[in-house]
Amino acid sequence: MEYVKKTAPYLDMVLRGMIFMGFSVQIVLGICWICGNFGQVQGFGEPDSRLYGALLRLLGEKPWAAYSLQLAAAFFAGYLFMQKLQPAAGGFAAWRGLALLTFPFALQCHLSLQPYSLMSSVFLLLLLALLKLCRKQAAALLAAAVACAAVFTGLSGAFDADRQEKAGYSLEGALARRFAWPTLWNDFGRYGEELAEILQPVAWDASLSPDDMGLLQERLESRVGVEAAKEYYLQMARTGWEYHAAGVMRQIGWDVLGYAATPLIFPMQMEGKGYDSCSGRNYEVMRERTPVLTRDYVDYGCWWFGWMLVLSFFLCLIQARPGKSRKKIAMAIGICFMISGILILGLTMRGAGKMDYRQTIAVNALWYMAPLLLMGRGRPEKIAGSKNTSGQKGI
Repeated sequence: MEYVKKTAPYLDMVLRGMIFMGFSVQIVLGICWICGNFGQVQGFGEPDSRLYGALLRLLGEKPWAAYSLQLAAAFFAGYLFMQKLQPAAGGFAAWRGLALLTFPFALQCHLSLQPYSLMSSVFLLLLLALLKLCRKQAAALLAAAVACAAVFTGLSGAFDADRQEKAGYSLEGALARRFAWPTLWNDFGRYGEELAEILQPVAWDASLSPDDMGLLQERLESRVGVEAAKEYYLQMARTGWEYHAAGVMRQIGWDVLGYAATPLIFPMQMEGKGYDSCSGRNYEVMRERTPVLTRDYVDYGCWWFGWMLVLSFFLCLIQARPGKSRKKIAMAIGICFMISGILILGLTMRGAGKMDYRQTIAVNALWYMAPLLLMGRGRPEKIAGSKNTSGQKGI
């Protein structure tokens, strides 16, 4: 036991140094990727949100202005989040902000004309407001949390009028997309003669792509009406669950993991393992301008994510100390887990085959914050006889 206590300070220094080097390489690669892609527009098409589209028009539809705003907002949100939870000196605090900013899949969003970058920044500010709200009663914090939630929802386009008018925009429609689409063609004969007759002209095309489920839902609602279509959606969902429950749960599991820990699942998706997702298309768009750099950057990012978790685990063990701070840390983790879980569950249940890592880059950012916050904590009291003078406090 005495030997462990003596070696702990040195292990702490080694682990901090490895984490610092790992993130520094990511920062350098990220800056290079920004330089190679800042003047380009990724081929994602029109933005998926009216609010974001209005913001682009306000910026004169200039990509460089949108990128600058998104990079600044992302850096500020991550910097503020970590500073409020674990204050650090200026240079180190800025380095932490850059480490969070240059997470590969997040940086792709920061340099795209889509709302996901700003959504992630607002999501982090929402979490920060909720974390601070649990420590004290403050109307301002509650108002900030509500405002962040409203902006996040607006940027997502969830309540845009044109989206609400689309066929299948209902809980029943989402259940059909989630439970019925993967085996739609195989189960076609189990839907009953009436429903099969209605869907027959579009069933094959709809079974090929989750995006083409809209064709099926448009036809169904145009033939029987919205309310009657909801009953058919439930029938399709029940059929999919009854005959393929194990497969459905496996697919849901892959989506949850893909949203929650993208860098761990992404390499398997690129190898054809797992389940249908948007990852391949997103990566194809990301590497349009700098294919070699993007390949190396993403490969390193995924590799580093895994090792970062391992190093963080051992650093956490070394720094573990009894006290009231454990309760605060547990509460903070619980809040982040709950809010992130709600987001992931909602995205997962909206439909099968639609897993899109751009939607949860803020959730993935929370994994990166663990080692960055641990590195900001005070070092063990004695290292080769010298006293710790950092005096930093936080969660």
